Amino acid sequence: TGVDDSLADGTQTYDITISVDAANSDDAFDLLADQTVSVDNTDDDTASLIVVETDGNTITSEDATTDTFNVALGAQPASDVVVNIVSSDLGEGTVNTGQLTFTNANWDTPQTVTVTGVDDNLIDGNQPFTVTISVVDASSDDDFDGLSQVVNAQNTDNDIAGITITETDGNTITSEDATTDTFNVVLDAQPATDVVLDIASDNVAEGTVSPTTLKFTTGNWDSPQEVTVTGVDDAVIDGNQSFDVNVIVNDGASDDDFDGLLETVPVTNNDNDSASFTIAETDGTTNTSEDGATDTFSVVLDVQPTSNVVFDIVSGDTGEATVSPSLITFTPANWDTPQIIAVTGEDDFIIDDAQTFNINITVNNGASDNAFDNLADTVSVTNSDDDVAGFTIVESDGDTSTSEDGTTDTFTVVLNRRTLISNVVFNITSNDVTEGTVSPSTLTFTTANWDTPQTVTVTGVDDAIVDGIQTYDVDVSVAVGSAISYLGVPDQTVSVENIDDDSATVTISNTNGNEDDGPITVSATLNNEVTGGFTVDVLSSDGTATTANSDYTPLNETLTFAGTAGEIQTFEVIPTPDALIEGNETLQVSMAN
Repeated sequence: TGVDDSLADGTQTYDITISVDAANSDDAFDLLADQTVSVDNTDDDTASLIVVETDGNTITSEDATTDTFNVALGAQPASDVVVNIVSSDLGEGTVNTGQLTFTNANWDTPQTVTVTGVDDNLIDGNQPFTVTISVVDASSDDDFDGLSQVVNAQNTDNDIAGITITETDGNTITSEDATTDTFNVVLDAQPATDVVLDIASDNVAEGTVSPTTLKFTTGNWDSPQEVTVTGVDDAVIDGNQSFDVNVIVNDGASDDDFDGLLETVPVTNNDNDSASFTIAETDGTTNTSEDGATDTFSVVLDVQPTSNVVFDIVSGDTGEATVSPSLITFTPANWDTPQIIAVTGEDDFIIDDAQTFNINITVNNGASDNAFDNLADTVSVTNSDDDVAGFTIVESDGDTSTSEDGTTDTFTVVLNRRTLISNVVFNITSNDVTEGTVSPSTLTFTTANWDTPQTVTVTGVDDAIVDGIQTYDVDVSVAVGSAISYLGVPDQTVSVENIDDDSATVTISNTNGNEDDGPITVSATLNNEVTGGFTVDVLSSDGTATTANSDYTPLNETLTFAGTAGEIQTFEVIPTPDALIEGNETLQVSMAN
């Protein structure tokens, strides 16, 4: 029976000798010659390598995951067997030993080979490689010469096309003051060809980027490249605005493994705009006058609102000036176009000098963008006074005339302009109280009744003098203590005629005389004063005495009176003596002027 010896010793020939066991055999056979049978024992042992993979395969990964397989000899060698262990691609996998040695003692004890995946940074998919187990002929039992086996291994790729963005300080914040921030961009894996990235802000009104493209090659793929984001000032009160910077693979210019990749960097652009408005006065000031002169100023917003902003324009003293328009509206479209406000001086008929007051420009909160609520400003305006102190006298029927019989006349007095606060008192004085008196003797004008005419009554005075029509003045003058603005106003006078109701009377006494005694003296007495004197013609007229009978000399002379009451002037009546017995005769004497 063949015996299995585990040796790869090929077919072994041996002899089986058949000999007589003399001691135990018939002596007759003791001398029989031995005979041999040649036997070939066919070897069932084959020089081989036995490789057993864990779990039936060998798979590693670029994360340095390992796998193992065991190696043993398929037959006991006569001498050592040395086996080389070689990876076909050290860029994908390595083995923990490059050589195994089997002896005739350990030949059937499996020896473990560990295969470790290698990370190559390439997006190359799962890569196959082999581990070759081959006998080192020179160092091994010749029966094993030339033996080798190949373990098919696979290294699982851990490289994924990706983009990594690192923001400075962990976020990206800019401001409308042109403050910048940066972030870095790098590929996660080595590309096979160039990768071009487009860098774009999704709101260039809030922020811009530089550069706008990045190019990564197989050489610089793992070197971060910097992108700068710069805030843009938009002149809109929009608060801190968020926008995105998109990092996008340019598919047409890039390794296909990276196609379609997109990363987004969120950015906050801090607003630097605050609600305000600017007023610009024409020529730097705003001046009007009471003669209707106007001036202007403009209003404009400093920043763009998100909705309308309405201003109320109000004069602080409409008695001094008015404004037009009284309301202006700014929209998000016209916010930076100045709107003109006209200020027109008002005549107040008050002597108040130049008056300074404010025009109030106030945001109408209920109708405006809330960011502008409660904003207000003022424009100081000076309105020049055109009012001059003066007064007007109006005489009834255009003149003033009284008479000595007590007839009256009137005139009115009224101020031309109101004083600011003080009264104006007028003294009313007749410059000849023997001809006329006034009532009242004072007039008082206040800020309330300044434009209401007040009446002065002039009453003629009877002087019992034949003085004819007498002209005198009534003086109207501003009293001391009146408003300062009126103290320098000149006096005015009203010329008055007082019509005389007196006539001159002369009394002639009845006189007689004898025609033989010569001229008869007649006295003429002035009964009342006649201013300036006067003359009177004395004439005679016939009575019973006639000039026809030559009874007397006709009388025709002029008497001159100085005008003093009781004054006596005389004249003579000359009778003509005759021898006729005629009895007493009379004649009349008359006066005429």
